[in-house]
Order: sequence, then structure tokens, then C-alpha cells
Amino acid sequence: MAKVQLTVVSNSSSLIYLAKVGRLNLIKNVFGRVWIPEAVFCEVVTQGKALGIAEAPIIEEAVGQWIFKERIRPEIDAEYGFLDENERIGPGERQALKLCKQLNANLFIVDDKEARRAAKILKVKTLGTCGILIQARRQGLVSSEEAEEILNDLVKVGFRIDSILYRRLIKELSRP
Repeated sequence: MAKVQLTVVSNSSSLIYLAKVGRLNLIKNVFGRVWIPEAVFCEVVTQGKALGIAEAPIIEEAVGQWIFKERIRPEIDAEYGFLDENERIGPGERQALKLCKQLNANLFIVDDKEARRAAKILKVKTLGTCGILIQARRQGLVSSEEAEEILNDLVKVGFRIDSILYRRLIKELSRP
């Protein structure tokens, strides 16, 4: 049976953290391709390179191959302009939410709680970095041991996860 191609929009955090642990391709392997708005590209690639962040060139190399940069159309920007008034959501998340609406996305990859709340209001389904790991495990792309190792590597490079969620995730990842 052919895999259904989802329209997936990503914010920066999953791209950055998975690149930090050498696992950026997990996103490609789970979803095939993802779209990012210009603000996310600017945040992870342009600013990242200017700051000498090692992951920036890795992510940049994937742009045009399986990560696609998309400009927000003026009418979408205007229709969802109210998002710009929420200062608790960063510019990347705001543009990514607009891009979700523009592309009628099936999924928004985002870790930020406030952006997730806004997505819920806009009826946009979300998945975070941990969710990508679960999907990779369920699809047989990684073993339970490898998934646990990736999670621990993410924590080592600064990915924040509370202890209760961590334990629940370890349990989920160990399922056959």
C-alpha cells in the first residue's frame, strides 16, 4: 500500500535539535518532506550561520531537497494577522501557523506550548520532537534501544522534557 503524503509544516526546534544529534533525517524518513516559512529558515539557517551554529549548514543542505521554504501569501498574512499580536509566540511560530493554514497542512511540528495552544484554536494538529521519535519507532525506522539513545542524546544537547513525560516516553518507545 502506498504511503499517504501528508502536508507537514515545521517550526525550528525539531529541526535544530534533531540536527544537533545527527538525526535530522528522522523527519524526512517519517514524513517525506516538510515545509517551513521564511521566518523559520531565517532563524535556523541565516541567523544560525551568522552565529556559527554547526547545525545551520546541515539544515540548509536539506532545504530544496526535502525541506521546502514557502512564502506566506499576503491574503493569508492579513487573514491571520491577529497571530502577530500574540507576543508569547515567536515570529517563526506565527509564520508557521499561517503557513499551516495556507497549505491546509495535516500537521504542524512544534514543541512550544503557546504555539500548540494557538494551533489547537486554529484546528491544526500538532506533533513535537518526541512525537517524531514515537512515529519513527512505530514505523520501524529505529529500534527501541536506538529511540531511547536518541532521546537521551536530545536531553544531553539541551532539549527540555519533564521527568514524567520522559518516563512515559521511554515506556512508549520500548513497546514492540
